[in-house]
Amino acid sequence: MDWQAIDRFILLAALVLLAPFAFGITLFIANTTIPEYLNQALVPYLLALYAVHFIGLSLMIVKAMRLRKAADDWPIFENVIIGSYLLVVLISSYLSGTHFTEGLLLIFLGVNITSTLADVNKIKQCYWFVVPTLAIMGIADFIPSIPYALLLEKSPIAADGRPMVGWLGLRAAVVIILAPLIYLCILAMKRWVEREGLYQEMSTIDGLTRLSNRNSFIDRGQSEIERVRRQNSPAGSPLSCIMIDLDHFKMINDTWGHHAGDEVLIAASKIMLDSARTNDEVGRYGGEEFAVLLPNTGMLKARLIAERLRHKIANAQVVVDGQTIEVTASFGIATFPSQGVEVIADLLKTADKALYEAKESGRNKVVTA
Repeated sequence: MDWQAIDRFILLAALVLLAPFAFGITLFIANTTIPEYLNQALVPYLLALYAVHFIGLSLMIVKAMRLRKAADDWPIFENVIIGSYLLVVLISSYLSGTHFTEGLLLIFLGVNITSTLADVNKIKQCYWFVVPTLAIMGIADFIPSIPYALLLEKSPIAADGRPMVGWLGLRAAVVIILAPLIYLCILAMKRWVEREGLYQEMSTIDGLTRLSNRNSFIDRGQSEIERVRRQNSPAGSPLSCIMIDLDHFKMINDTWGHHAGDEVLIAASKIMLDSARTNDEVGRYGGEEFAVLLPNTGMLKARLIAERLRHKIANAQVVVDGQTIEVTASFGIATFPSQGVEVIADLLKTADKALYEAKESGRNKVVTA
């Protein structure tokens, strides 16, 4: 399901609230249990930063919940969410000396989660802010006159190289914070993949019949023509195209209603798809008109296939609202290579002319070009 923008921002803000909450709780516990390791001059300011971040985002979420009834977007809210998250993570990681470890990981996870819920262009802009900032932090680490890890009053690593118990507790807290974020990142990537798959399907598949849509069919047809051209003996691997039009379809819509017409289209599509071979392409060309690509198929075999389809459609009975609707179809066939056929548009045009002849000569017929 694709939510409106403001709903996605509310969800994103709720996830971002985890950062100041987790950082604040962790710092508070550390300051209570091992205060001697922390710079007491900085602790109140950091706790205030987390509190302001948490309260500010919470208030904006409340306001967004009210605005969502009248508006579907709130760009400022999005900017605050992304900017405040980066600011808090960068400040916290730099002051604790973890900007190239946990800080970088938190930014990476945040980008992955945010990319599914916010404007990707804004994330790109943040990239050009984060990279130079981290570069400056890295340079500062090599300057002796600039203190490293200002939040730490003394090293949490003992003389024998083992971390102090309090520091191990902090690391465990970081792991607890990262675990749900990593899981959320996995869910976000899963949603992104599903959304991309849906968009890909929407761009190639007809929503009603589940056949290839017109553009996708034409692309496949041109690819097949180019494949035939690459063959050493084009005559041995021809490409045939069948154009199909359901007879008197307008009468079906006028008599039984458009929902009945949809059922007829679905039934006819299923017959075509079930009858297709592995490499065949069945598409809805427009309205009640369909097309079938038959790779490695000459005119004679294509005509036999079309006749089988014609019989199957004519013998099918579509039942809608207790009424049986009889359906027939007309067929036109063209083959490549043939005179005047150079591209897929020529092949479709030639097959369409044969289809027109089939309809003009009484319908429910197969005519070859």
